Amino acid sequence: MYTNFETVSQTQIWRAVNDGVMGGLSSGSPYFQDGIMIFKGVINTNGGGFSSVRSPVEEGALKEADGVKVRLRSDGRAYKLTFRSDAVWRGRRISFQAPLPTTTAGEWAEVVVPFSALRGSLFGRPVSGAKFNKEAVTELGFILADGQDGPFRLDVDWIASCPP
Repeated sequence: MYTNFETVSQTQIWRAVNDGVMGGLSSGSPYFQDGIMIFKGVINTNGGGFSSVRSPVEEGALKEADGVKVRLRSDGRAYKLTFRSDAVWRGRRISFQAPLPTTTAGEWAEVVVPFSALRGSLFGRPVSGAKFNKEAVTELGFILADGQDGPFRLDVDWIASCPP
């Protein structure tokens, strides 16, 4: 799997999911400029406190991978990488999340998120015993839910699967 945001087919599939789905007031969206995805908005912890962007992934695209590598430039906030697969709990699809490694704000960096770092989550709460199935991944994304109000911005140059 490799995404570099150079074509319309790689950009038009991204969508925002913000805390408005639960009555929150945060905003955030993906924007695309010069082959870069810019995920920006404002977090409002009054009634919510998260913003995310998500993209479908062709099922099986990550079956030969052990993780994902991302070239990004952050504002120093605590973003997470998210995946969805076939895992469910009480009829709801589980989100698997791992923190993006901390980088220097405003500087480009390449970070690796191993699948072994992923933890199951449902509505922001841990789901113990959830099993991540890399062969059944259908969605990946980025989320900010760090408990801090204010503007944010994460620039993503590319996303690639890491071979074993």
